[in-house]
Amino acid sequence: MPNTQDGFAGAVGRFAEGLAGKFALRVGGQPEEPLKTPVGELLTALGGLTGREVDYRPEVRVEDVGRPDLGITVGGLLTGYIELKAPGLGARPDKFPADSANGRQWRRFGALPNLIYTDGEEWSLYREGKLKTHVRITNDLRAGGAGALEADALPQLEQLLVDFLAWQPITPKNPHELAKFIAPYARILRNEVERAVGGDDSTLNDLAEHWREILFPEADDAQFADAYAQTLTYALLLAQFEGADSLERDIAASQLQRRHALLGDALKLLESRDARAELEMPIELIERAIAAVDPEALGRADEQDPWLYFYEQFLA
Repeated sequence: MPNTQDGFAGAVGRFAEGLAGKFALRVGGQPEEPLKTPVGELLTALGGLTGREVDYRPEVRVEDVGRPDLGITVGGLLTGYIELKAPGLGARPDKFPADSANGRQWRRFGALPNLIYTDGEEWSLYREGKLKTHVRITNDLRAGGAGALEADALPQLEQLLVDFLAWQPITPKNPHELAKFIAPYARILRNEVERAVGGDDSTLNDLAEHWREILFPEADDAQFADAYAQTLTYALLLAQFEGADSLERDIAASQLQRRHALLGDALKLLESRDARAELEMPIELIERAIAAVDPEALGRADEQDPWLYFYEQFLA
């Protein structure tokens, strides 16, 4: 981990040298595979320089989107994704041929709210499919290592990565915006639940059966998944509106149980440790999004209770 004197340039230099060394080994596998650890460690190093607890996870699955190569967490919360490409391919997926595999992938990945594409030499930051920043730091990272870095480009790369790590959801200002803001995250959770509950070894199977016994005997897996996503999302939103200090399961559930005992119990059940292990990514996304919602701003935007207008639009 670099210290503050070492700085970002030193971290990038080690990234470049490490990557050149990996490519020199000429091992098999996907051409972008050698990028995973060096890119992840570069983000971790920058986190140390900027006072952030940064970590990375390989191939974080996003339902209906795919598996970006890296998921990046800040302070334990999923912040964004990095998609890696073979050096020399470039980092402008919006310019890939539309009928190519990379072009088809981009049509899915473009929906992600905070996404970096990089081939190690070029870096691009996208927000929901729109290019925000692009920088090239070298023309031959594989052979040149640190000596091939363009020093003038490093401050631009640092700003791009800091911007990526500092991302926060754009908060809604009225019930209609709230519904549009939250629904995509709930849809990802619903699809992940439906995928998981059909597996032979899923811990969600027992929860689904328990749900059917108590509430909806005729509900199939898709209906259970939909109810799960709606209930968890609504419970976390209500906890946020009730002023919960944190959306972590035990804290949010305890807050809810003071005035909404049933929802508090449901939140504890739905976000049990076993369920959390299977659904960590979509639950983290929902928690991060809901934590950014300002209940006071929503209340000021509409003189009436925002819940009266939120739920119908959310379901649609």
